[in-house]
Amino acid sequence: MENNYLASSKHVCVVLIFLISHFVTINSWQYKWNPNSYSSVQDGQKSIMYFRGKAHENDYFKVIHSEDDWMLVGARNVVHNISLTDLKQFDEIKWPADESDINVCIRKQKPKEECQNYIRVLVPKNPMDLFVCGTNAFRPRCRTYRKNSEGKYEFKGKEEEGIAKCPFDPKQNSTSIYVDDKFYSATVADFSARDPLILESDKFIRSEQYDSKWLNEPNFVSSFAKEDKVFFFFRETAIENINCGKATFSRVARICKEDQGGNVLLPNTWTSFFKARLNCSIPGNMPFYFNEIQSTTSLEEGSYRPVPNSRDRHDMIYGVFTTSENSIPGSAICAFSHEDIINTFQGQFKGQESALHNWLAVPEEKVPVPHPQECSRHSKDLPDMTLDFIKTHPLMDKAVPARGGAPILVHTSFTSRFTQIAVDWQVNSGKGRYYDIIFVGTNDGRVIKTINKGETSKIETVIIEDILVFHDHSPITNLKVYKKNSLTEKLVVMSSKDIVSIPLHRCHEKTSCHACVALQDPYCSWIENKCANSERGIQNIQEGKDDDCGPAPPMGVSKPPTTTIRHFVPQKPLVCNCEDQEKKPKTYPIDIPSRVPVNYPEMPEENQNFIDEGGRVEEIKDRTESNVTASTMAISVVVSIVLSLVIGFLIGYKVSSCRGSRNIDTPHLDRNIAIQKTKNRLSSTGENVYFNPETVNLQKPNINYVVNVTNQGKLNSSVETKPVHKSNKVYL
Repeated sequence: MENNYLASSKHVCVVLIFLISHFVTINSWQYKWNPNSYSSVQDGQKSIMYFRGKAHENDYFKVIHSEDDWMLVGARNVVHNISLTDLKQFDEIKWPADESDINVCIRKQKPKEECQNYIRVLVPKNPMDLFVCGTNAFRPRCRTYRKNSEGKYEFKGKEEEGIAKCPFDPKQNSTSIYVDDKFYSATVADFSARDPLILESDKFIRSEQYDSKWLNEPNFVSSFAKEDKVFFFFRETAIENINCGKATFSRVARICKEDQGGNVLLPNTWTSFFKARLNCSIPGNMPFYFNEIQSTTSLEEGSYRPVPNSRDRHDMIYGVFTTSENSIPGSAICAFSHEDIINTFQGQFKGQESALHNWLAVPEEKVPVPHPQECSRHSKDLPDMTLDFIKTHPLMDKAVPARGGAPILVHTSFTSRFTQIAVDWQVNSGKGRYYDIIFVGTNDGRVIKTINKGETSKIETVIIEDILVFHDHSPITNLKVYKKNSLTEKLVVMSSKDIVSIPLHRCHEKTSCHACVALQDPYCSWIENKCANSERGIQNIQEGKDDDCGPAPPMGVSKPPTTTIRHFVPQKPLVCNCEDQEKKPKTYPIDIPSRVPVNYPEMPEENQNFIDEGGRVEEIKDRTESNVTASTMAISVVVSIVLSLVIGFLIGYKVSSCRGSRNIDTPHLDRNIAIQKTKNRLSSTGENVYFNPETVNLQKPNINYVVNVTNQGKLNSSVETKPVHKSNKVYL
């Protein structure tokens, strides 16, 4: 029975710990997600433009190439040439898959939906020629199109093989870039996706084949060229972490443009391929890592914190990182500088002496001289010792640190993750500071607009807007900032079947100075009695309020209450004195339509009340404060469950104690004797002949004696008999 009590106590403790930890986890993950504004894209708005895909099939919009006022969008069996000004289609390049390739694809047990030509490569060779590749029903093909005098593209030359340039599967991630008359691609080279590679197609120089130290199940994200190097961003299974379990790490890899491969060792293989981990984590004694990179911006000049002038700008790149699918759902935005990436590749290498050893930093005395990361125009002349080191040590020891030492933005949710990112670089605010304004897409159709307001090394994130773009919650597959002038500024948002352009800001929606400043938006300032996109006017991004706006609205007006409160307006007719009509403010008429806005001059528009039927005023719930009510309810539920478990345990314990106390007054020995008498089946008198309680001496100590016996079986009386005490030793 005692064991049952212990087991019940353990179960109560386990349940209690689980409930408390679950509650704490949920609340900590949702902490401080409080955008300054919520909005939703609605059909019919003048500032919203659409480009609709096909009605009965998915276009799988994904790849964008923009130049001037035009945008090329790769889709299913077609490339759309769309105007960025109004999202009207100017031209299209139709390129369906061959019928014979479709039949072969279907015979390989692929669905007909995937056996189409999905355009996944759109890179310009020069201002006139466009290089295009498609999956072509799992048999990739490539073409070159030339722009004519009308601005339309025409197919020139002949179709070429697209293997190792374009993915087979439209769901596979890949990246490509055309620079210095060379085409670089990062994709897979076979139907089964077992041969990932980074390729330069002109001389056909690639990464080492079937070597997990080089590429281990990678998912390629993006690429860019800078000076004499080309950089690739991807995520892969970390070979150096295999002793601690399978994990995915984010990487940046680089190669030299002049690399020609090795001679005898590493022929037609990169001699300048090195990779390093990207560190996007919440710092601490036990850092929390966001290990899986999803997308990046292009390399531009910017700063992760506000700066007063352009001299503080650096070559920057922002990336979207998430946790793995089977862990706590979380997303983050981290910034990396080109300088930090270069410094990481100039550091130590990470290596493993054998399969039985850990991955450790390679001592400097074992690294060839000159440092292998230096680009050489004569790679075929490198000594075999250097090439052997390059082949076996492609990984750098140190990770590339995030600027500021922490993510710019962290979002945790059980329903959504970040997918795409775009940045409006170095926007001049009304206070003379330049900000990188970040737009982040999610997998449930929303766009998050954010900045870092921290002017020191400390990161202070401001979430300006949370915008619902796709009401069907379609994942966002691409984002593009388009700025031609101050009158043409928009964000192009893409899902797999729709393209929408939305304004970069919604300053005009704020009708008071306090509401305008509270946005903390570098675009918006209060000027000439309105909220507008201006570099002058009243603005305070650091605090979200400014004394120049005058006295703040009274308490209870600036922020609606948590619950819906109804104020009743008198129902009797209101009498108007015509003589005093000009002196007295207008009153509400008796016939009030349903949900008519009541205009308070001193009140921000987003906090305006509404009058419903019957003349009752209904205030809008504050979405940001609804989380407090949910938290209170969660606490109540947890406390109720814990109390129920404790009370149930006490009642059960009391009942069990009562049942076990019936025979407490009966001596233990007497009860055993009674049991023995009732169970005796050998004596007709009911007494047990083998057990006589009268002969039991209760005071006699329980001591065993050992008597030595001679070889003939007789007792050896010469040996003294000694008591043998119990021993705790166990002999095996």
